[in-house]
Amino acid sequence: MIIDLHCDTISEIYKNKSINLKENNLMIDINKLKKSDVLLQCFAMFTYLPDVDSPYNYVNEMISVYEKEIEKNSTDIAFAKSYEDILKNTENKKISAFLTIEEGEAIEGSIEKLIHFYNRGVRMMTLTWNFENCIGFGNKKLNKNGECVGYIPDKENGLKPFGFEVVEKMEELGMIVDISHLSDAGIYDIIDMTKKPFVASHSNARAICDHPRNLTDDMIKKMASRGCIAGLNFYPEFLSRDFTNRERKAYIDDIIVMLKYMVDIGGSEFVAIGSDYDGFSDSLEWIDAGGTKSLIEAMEKSGFTQSLIENITYKNALRIIKEVVK
Repeated sequence: MIIDLHCDTISEIYKNKSINLKENNLMIDINKLKKSDVLLQCFAMFTYLPDVDSPYNYVNEMISVYEKEIEKNSTDIAFAKSYEDILKNTENKKISAFLTIEEGEAIEGSIEKLIHFYNRGVRMMTLTWNFENCIGFGNKKLNKNGECVGYIPDKENGLKPFGFEVVEKMEELGMIVDISHLSDAGIYDIIDMTKKPFVASHSNARAICDHPRNLTDDMIKKMASRGCIAGLNFYPEFLSRDFTNRERKAYIDDIIVMLKYMVDIGGSEFVAIGSDYDGFSDSLEWIDAGGTKSLIEAMEKSGFTQSLIENITYKNALRIIKEVVK
């Protein structure tokens, strides 16, 4: 079974009303999830701030699309707002759909709006994307015109005062704190202040692929000591920086190298899956979510034990949901 902590599929469906969740030409649809025996899929409501007047309204509209798509496919997939919901859906042979937000500016500086999203079913939120927001900062350098001039680790700007409030309220409500895209300083703020385990829903190891979106060894060790997890991201840019002599693609061999390293540094209970399906345009060696099981076969051939494979593919993520989500 597979739990995937991050995809951007609903964002794509929202932008193109002719696409549906049952069957499409995206990386994820119901048929592809069934083919790979997915237990739970996290669906992120992603907001690109420069294109949106009100992130709050935009995310609410996306959630309405998400709700309609799940309801239209209710024979195969069902909402999951708790660990118990996941067990019930599994018994009924249905995939669980887990609602998340990617870009904390969706709450527009309001704890009341955070509570609103919780009441709509959101159970995980990525605090920042690549821009400064009301919560904190990401690892991205901007020039005076607001244009991106490259990623750099930000070791000075972390959570804002309101960001600390948000994280405290998320823990109180039972929402999973997601630190993917957060600045280095912000990640250490989270490590220092939180009482419950948190996640990096779609982040890899910086030692293997030197990109500020990935986690340093120190971050991995500190997170692992707290019972946290990181979902391995299939985006080629975060798997390998070597595109000189080969096609820019997510190769299974690169993923195996990354998995082994993250397990070596963080332990068997640290690594999960955070595909980032439909969040990038580069190709995959296995094409789409229907082929995710080829990764499991590769882990078996690479000497991963059955218990380790189960931890990576679903048990580590399920533990976090059981411990944190109310």
